[in-house]
Amino acid sequence: MGLVMRRLVVAVALIGIATGALAADYETDFPTLRGSTPYIPAPPRHLNWEGVYGGGQVGYGMTHMDFSKVVITPFDPNDAFTAPLRSSWPSLGTDNARAPSYGAFIGYNWQFDELIVGFEANYSHTKLFGSATGTKCYNTPAVIGCNPAITLGDGNSYNAVVTTTASMRITDYGTARLRAGWVNDNWLPYAMVGLAVGRVEISKYATATGTPVSPPGTGTPFTSTEGIVNSPMLAWGYSAGVGVDYMLFSNVFLRAEYEFVSFFLVSDVRSQIHSGHVGVGVKF
Repeated sequence: MGLVMRRLVVAVALIGIATGALAADYETDFPTLRGSTPYIPAPPRHLNWEGVYGGGQVGYGMTHMDFSKVVITPFDPNDAFTAPLRSSWPSLGTDNARAPSYGAFIGYNWQFDELIVGFEANYSHTKLFGSATGTKCYNTPAVIGCNPAITLGDGNSYNAVVTTTASMRITDYGTARLRAGWVNDNWLPYAMVGLAVGRVEISKYATATGTPVSPPGTGTPFTSTEGIVNSPMLAWGYSAGVGVDYMLFSNVFLRAEYEFVSFFLVSDVRSQIHSGHVGVGVKF
């Protein structure tokens, strides 16, 4: 009986030793089986767009200019002779113009993982020019589309034609934008919104010509042209658009974008610009 007990104690001891060794092996080779692990997943890595950047661009734009609100009264209001011609001016319409552009941009990006937010100043030089012309005629005998001959300040009746013209030239414009984008590998698609300011020139003038018709042999043929040309002035508005940047090298990127600019009424003329740009930039 004593021999059996001694053998049983030895067997239990051997099992305990073997179990401890096996558990130690599992703890060493398979740490995840213990319920805690030193393994920490690496955070996702995104291309670094944060910091100052700048570059150059070329583009092509189309502008829509609305002259329908233009009021032209260039003739001397104290001139009794031409006063009747000012009673109703020809109305003006709209015009579309197209022109290339070139410019530059500079900005700063803040990066939050994939999210990019930033501020950018963008400048474009262009030659967008549009104009509209209206005509009103007075004629006897009757001509389709004309009014009867008009009596002017000297008491005589005249066949007359009044032509009014307004034009607008946009030479430069810039935008101050807020941008937001989303990093996807080397791509950075973005949207933007901001304020716009442009340098414009506006001219408005009228020409009147007349030939006396009644009474016969009285009156004097005339031509009168007067107008105003506004020196370069500032037009204010807003902008919006979308685009994409592509990181070509570690700090050089390419850009393609569409931009919409709308200027508020300036000297009775309203204008909008639709433009596309391509450019190259450097991240510092």
